[in-house]
Amino acid sequence: MFFKIAFKTLGIFSCQILLFFSSINGKETDEFPVILTANTLSPLMERELRGCFDFFWNEWNDNLSSPTYGMTNGDYVGLKKYSPLAIENQGFYFTAIIIGVERGWITLDEGEKRILITLKTLRSLKRIKGFWYHFIDQETGKRGWKDSNNIELSNASAGTMLLGALAASEYFGGEIKKITIELYEEMDWKWFTNPVTKHPYLACYPEDLPDRLPAGITNEGMFGGWAAYAEHIFLYILAAGSPNPDFATGADSYYAMKTYQGKYKGEKFVICGTGSAFTYQWTHAFIDFRNIRDKLGRDWFLNSRHAALAARQYAIDNAERIKGLGPDSWGMSACISPSTGYSGHYGSLPIGAGYNLLEDGTVATYGALSFLPFTPQASISALKHMYGIPGLVGKYGLYDAYSYATKANGNNPWIAKSYLGIDKGLVLLMFENYSTQLIWKLLHQNQYIRKGLRRIEFSKSS
Repeated sequence: MFFKIAFKTLGIFSCQILLFFSSINGKETDEFPVILTANTLSPLMERELRGCFDFFWNEWNDNLSSPTYGMTNGDYVGLKKYSPLAIENQGFYFTAIIIGVERGWITLDEGEKRILITLKTLRSLKRIKGFWYHFIDQETGKRGWKDSNNIELSNASAGTMLLGALAASEYFGGEIKKITIELYEEMDWKWFTNPVTKHPYLACYPEDLPDRLPAGITNEGMFGGWAAYAEHIFLYILAAGSPNPDFATGADSYYAMKTYQGKYKGEKFVICGTGSAFTYQWTHAFIDFRNIRDKLGRDWFLNSRHAALAARQYAIDNAERIKGLGPDSWGMSACISPSTGYSGHYGSLPIGAGYNLLEDGTVATYGALSFLPFTPQASISALKHMYGIPGLVGKYGLYDAYSYATKANGNNPWIAKSYLGIDKGLVLLMFENYSTQLIWKLLHQNQYIRKGLRRIEFSKSS
């Protein structure tokens, strides 16, 4: 108990204290170790980290009478356009609050109060089989875009929220832990898994069908599948680790995942078809794969490093063809687009068969930065470069994206002068985990995360 109190009150160095005592006393650390590799953040890195925190802390719904009271707004801040609340952003919000407390930016009581408010709100929102709709209208608490039937029930969004809540449950304990486990117990992961292919379904329309029916949609509204390697590995861990055995899945779901390989002027690695940087980062923002392997011996941390190196080399090789790319301007990823509004078609080679890249020179700022644990020198160099781009830094640090090839004004690039929760969230977590391993440690000590890793047969690497 003493160490938990110390963790909450001594500031950022308490993380290192907890890590030390866990390493000698905690069985979970021996099983799925998070090795302390403290790295000092430069003033510029600190500035960007603080901007990410401020984004989540300041941009929240403070209306007591609102059905979404407490939730972070989290998308398109700065564009002054309607944007519903994204469930996944709440997971990044919870981890931002933990980091804010640790670094002394807010008090323990302030952080605990805000997370409790949000969890109670999430508990009151409509759920089906324990899962939330992806986007929620801020004013009504119903589905976004006027309760649109085109909004899907999302396992990935709900799972990302849950990861943040589980981290908070370890950090704060008490009522936060109680509510988090209650929510987790109600999430039927087996229902959200294809019984034939064993793949998690991509999403679901459980109440009414969308305007355009996805191919192969089932009678329950399930469609698609997380069939091949992508950002979703956390879904297997959460599903296998469920506190409700009736709703849990097994290792067969994880090992049914297709793992296509490719390379770009480097080592061969398991690729995501889109080539988008975030797909190699998302699960890693919460789970530390540096020292664990699955039963096939796969090293997912090294896999993402190969992806980062390929992405950077691709930008270097195409610098003459596409203005603005280069050794410090790389990591193309899903982001706001100067031509389409928002696009998931930004990425780098290698990509899967049947996929195409959108190459209009748009670079997502978070792409290179969120590879920080995998390519620290290259990512830090990219951060310095981006902070020197005219107009790219705003109230909360770097804006979402820029392009020297599209809508540029002379030597000044087009800039997406807005912020997205998933972008600021990935940078926030990767910077903090690189520095202190804080969020990694919290989740690796959680009994359900350990159960999930164990059940899908991860173990400490030799």
